[in-house]
Amino acid sequence: MLKDMFFIAAIPAVLSLLLTPLVVRFASAIGAIDLPNERKIHKNPTPRLGGIAIYLSFFLSLALFFNWPLNHQLALFFESGKAVWLLGALLLVFSLGIWDDLRALNPGKKFLVQVLAATIVYAGGFRISTVTDFFGSGHFDLGALDYPMTVLWIVGVTNAFNLIDGLDGLASGIAVIAALTMCAVSFFIGELTTACMALVLAGAVLGFLPYNFNPARIFLGDSGSLLIGFTLAVFSMESSTKGTTAFAILVPVLALGLPIMDTLLSMARRVLSSLLPETKSLHGVGSKLHSMFLPDKKHVHHQLMAMGLSHRSVVLILYVVSCAFGLVAFAVTVSNNVGASLILVAVGLATFSGIKHLRYKEMAILSNGVLLPLYEWPVLNRALFQGFLDLGFSGIAFALAYYLTLDETLIAGEFLYLAPIVCGVQPLVFFFSGLYKGSLRHLGVGDLLKITKTVALAVLVTGVVLAILPEPRHFISTKTLIADFFILLTLVLGTRSSFHVLNYQFQREKKRGKGILIYGAGANGVLTLQKILMDDDFVLNPLGFLDDNPDLEGKNVNGYPIFGGHWKLPRLLRKTTVEEIIIASESLHPEILDRVKRVARDNRVTIRRSKLLLEEIPTEKRANTNERPAVLLHHYEGPENLRA
Repeated sequence: MLKDMFFIAAIPAVLSLLLTPLVVRFASAIGAIDLPNERKIHKNPTPRLGGIAIYLSFFLSLALFFNWPLNHQLALFFESGKAVWLLGALLLVFSLGIWDDLRALNPGKKFLVQVLAATIVYAGGFRISTVTDFFGSGHFDLGALDYPMTVLWIVGVTNAFNLIDGLDGLASGIAVIAALTMCAVSFFIGELTTACMALVLAGAVLGFLPYNFNPARIFLGDSGSLLIGFTLAVFSMESSTKGTTAFAILVPVLALGLPIMDTLLSMARRVLSSLLPETKSLHGVGSKLHSMFLPDKKHVHHQLMAMGLSHRSVVLILYVVSCAFGLVAFAVTVSNNVGASLILVAVGLATFSGIKHLRYKEMAILSNGVLLPLYEWPVLNRALFQGFLDLGFSGIAFALAYYLTLDETLIAGEFLYLAPIVCGVQPLVFFFSGLYKGSLRHLGVGDLLKITKTVALAVLVTGVVLAILPEPRHFISTKTLIADFFILLTLVLGTRSSFHVLNYQFQREKKRGKGILIYGAGANGVLTLQKILMDDDFVLNPLGFLDDNPDLEGKNVNGYPIFGGHWKLPRLLRKTTVEEIIIASESLHPEILDRVKRVARDNRVTIRRSKLLLEEIPTEKRANTNERPAVLLHHYEGPENLRA
């Protein structure tokens, strides 16, 4: 069997190695050349139509194996009716790619032809008709949904491979890895026909890869990327419903993980980009949804190159990522449900970490201001909405507390009796305590204390009500009430302070301008920092604090470091670009101020003083016309007031 598998991969690889140079000359002769532009990485005109070499190698190999006595699986498949439908659909997709390589088609026509090709293979019996049950070993029958699911999967994977074809050798290398993964998974579950055909495809693409790797002599073109994506999508369906674990449906998603992740990430990123506060060009839901499909130069491989990695390094890194996805797909296939669950959790955390390191501003939804417009909706500040929100929090907090503190004296079934009482009592206490008179956009320390007291009172009243129930067995332990208090307080405080947390993150990320140090980490220094962060008129970038209190050195104030006292200033100015120092300390010794001024003058750093002024607003005419109208403001005195 191993000998057969070797020849099944080697023959198409050799054919592709021999045919690709001929295709290079053919593409150059007919003018099928990919010219550089602002969206493309390559610098020199390069022939495309690489799909011709892969297509011919793939189909010539299949024709050879049809009469090969050692490979009965492929022979039986070709004798079945399914082979005709599949080969016809592949020919249609290949023709579409050739046409697009020679004369660019609009996306709508390409999409319709892809749907037609997917419909053909669906009619031939290649379909997603069942999905595995996550909670058992059985399967769910999709019924009438099998057609849209099949078309969506095939068209989605086909275009995912087309989109990832942005660097020399990237799409073709990932295709080899994905095909080998499909081969291993299919072989393990007994789908030998799919395993053999995936191996043929892997060999055909592998023979093409030396000509496509950086610097590429030929590109895949749509004739190659569409053909490969469509073929892998069909092969993956054959194994997605044959696995025995509850997570078998995720195996093809993992095997094709990198192109799928890049496509979904691009769509989400483009939509989120249209929601950013600084984006004014897109209006309406239709325009924002349309932005999902607009091309750009911020795919995963583009982002890695923007971080300073070389062309080849990026490709090799993404090969490793694709191999990791392939290994995970096989591991999920051979593991039981518990092992597969742990593997998927690890993959999810690793994927999240990887996306975070790509530094997409659009994906940093906690700091890019995307969520802030939600707080302008009037409904969020309505007492009725907050009441329903707290009603849900009461149920969630009590359920978690009840489960975490459950012991032998408590009957789990009683939760359905106790939960409605808790969810009725606690929101009523919130209402009568005046908790709903506040605003999510305006919250202070006093409001936080009030919320804490109100939650404590609500839990206490809950305990009293439950204690006087007619049946003693419904008594709730003290540890349950304590757990309920902390969980409920976390949820209620989290929602009430969410606007300020998001706004702080947004303002801190948004601030650009002169680098400044604030001298004095006391109350006036904190007020100065808040004013700079919240007021768009100040184009200043706070770097941190200076303070002469040695106990504060190395600490943080409002997320900004305290570098130390004035003795650290000369060294700090040498290491950091500081353009201004704002004096916020009211008790700065004159001698220390003179030292700071000398250091600032030597380093050409401006010094200003921050003051909180309370001025009286006159209510009637006065004889002294030199009096200024009074206002309450944060005032910054210019450098002329603090010259040495």
